Amino acid sequence: MAPPLLPRAPLGSSLSVAICGAGIGGLAAAVGLCQRGFSHVTIYESAPEIAEVGAGIQVAPNFCRVLDGFGVLEELKKQAVRLERNSVRRYANNKELGRTSFASLEERFGFPTFVVHRGDLHKALLNKAVELGTTLRTNSFVEDVNFEDASVKIKGQGWKKHDVLIAADGIKSQIRGKMMARRGEVDETIDTGEAAYRVILNRSAMEEDPELKQLIDDPVAIRWMGPDAHIVSYPIKAHKAYNIVTTHITGAEDIPEDWTNKASKATMQARFSAYAPIVRKLFALAPSDELVEWKLRIHLPLTSWIDNRVALLGDSAHATLPHIAQGAAMAGEDGAVIAAVLSKITDKKDVNKALLSYERLRKTRADWAVEQARITGHNLHVPDGPEQIARDEMIAKASQGVKSTSNPDKWGDKDVQARLYGLDVVAQAQQESARL
Repeated sequence: MAPPLLPRAPLGSSLSVAICGAGIGGLAAAVGLCQRGFSHVTIYESAPEIAEVGAGIQVAPNFCRVLDGFGVLEELKKQAVRLERNSVRRYANNKELGRTSFASLEERFGFPTFVVHRGDLHKALLNKAVELGTTLRTNSFVEDVNFEDASVKIKGQGWKKHDVLIAADGIKSQIRGKMMARRGEVDETIDTGEAAYRVILNRSAMEEDPELKQLIDDPVAIRWMGPDAHIVSYPIKAHKAYNIVTTHITGAEDIPEDWTNKASKATMQARFSAYAPIVRKLFALAPSDELVEWKLRIHLPLTSWIDNRVALLGDSAHATLPHIAQGAAMAGEDGAVIAAVLSKITDKKDVNKALLSYERLRKTRADWAVEQARITGHNLHVPDGPEQIARDEMIAKASQGVKSTSNPDKWGDKDVQARLYGLDVVAQAQQESARL
């Protein structure tokens, strides 16, 4: 279904918008802006080319709502898997402790839950951005920024003048560092003590084992919980591949943040040797030359995301842990909202006012989501013993619908789901603009 036609922005033909970073958040902002008639949208990407990177990613109902508004959801469905439920399990014996019906979430919130390869999501957004008129400039590293007039200095190219700059340059954002320095603050990401392994198995590797074949056939996301670690797995690529990502507490200091860092298969297998046989079978199939491990870092809530005509977006503003599957969703929402508020102004002098409105709409929600992910990580990784037994009982009760029971796994908590999935952020932004 085609997205609804949106009113053309009054400044669509004159406002020049620069976006630093061609990740999911930057592309979402570009699509949202071009949809509303902005004809001068330029993305500066430091990489020499756009490549398919990453692994599986969950597209929750709130992100589906945004992608549907962008007109990319139908294209994405071709490679996606529509999840029917999740299954939270004990690590050692594979016993199910709780589950969430994603079909019931679709009934409540109007959109399904998909899982896709990050590369497929990125490609769908990139194609839509370019189709709508976005200018993409690769091999364009932003060396410096003028916050007063939104100019950017591109390495080897000099200064480029714009009216707005959206910094979607990730957790290592150079622009955030400059913004914080102007306020006398120190830009420092936080080492969470957690790291992740990523494994993708081809269908052909799993089909000979009936137990593993069922995993890749079933539209189910599984979470195995153990002491100091957990594993999330689900089929992607229309059931042609199986995505496995672990999160584990590590004392190692030499693990980089780069999610292309090669890892040791033997070390990974030893780390999860106490897990159920089905998990060990999955890890035995992991291609040694494709296995990666990287450190997970976050950023403490910022004082502000805005400085004059410059706004932070996505991981540059609110880097998060992956435990409630909202990192990409929050970036996508950011992009949709910043486009909505900029589309309402009629004078360039009101750019800062629009950006501050974007921050009011987004910051509390995104910071709260980051905190829910942190809480979930703590709850998932408790050692075996009384606290773990109590946690498992609470997960079971919450799954059974026992009233007033908060789910320690916030991914499955009904109140958290309602707050995340129930809000139409674009409609909220339009209401806010009308009020102002």
